[in-house]
Amino acid sequence: MARRRDKAGVRIGALMRAIEADLQRPWTVAEMAAVLGVSDGQLRRLCSGVLGASPRQLLCNLRLQAAAVLLRDPGIRVKEIQARVGIADASHFCRDFRDRFGLSPTEYRYQSAHPRDDFIDSHG
Repeated sequence: MARRRDKAGVRIGALMRAIEADLQRPWTVAEMAAVLGVSDGQLRRLCSGVLGASPRQLLCNLRLQAAAVLLRDPGIRVKEIQARVGIADASHFCRDFRDRFGLSPTEYRYQSAHPRDDFIDSHG
């Protein structure tokens, strides 16, 4: 049983690397399943078993994690980051980012650049 879980984890890791290499692609569940050579249903079971998430949630999480990394670079506009990570709609990007990180992309960028401002303001 543990060996089966390890193999599933390796397969999900391979899928994650494929998605991260092409975040701008408008991935479908069928395309993600094809990367692993499995059916859509099998991919859903693999993702659920290994990650406790659906393939769509995996895709969204990878895109938002990549956006968070890119937001640390003040030379890249938020709109460009949104495009680079494959999220077409600005309002969805902002809403999903806030749901995941508790801050808007702009707030996250500011806090990343000024990590101690809140501490100094409230304790100084």
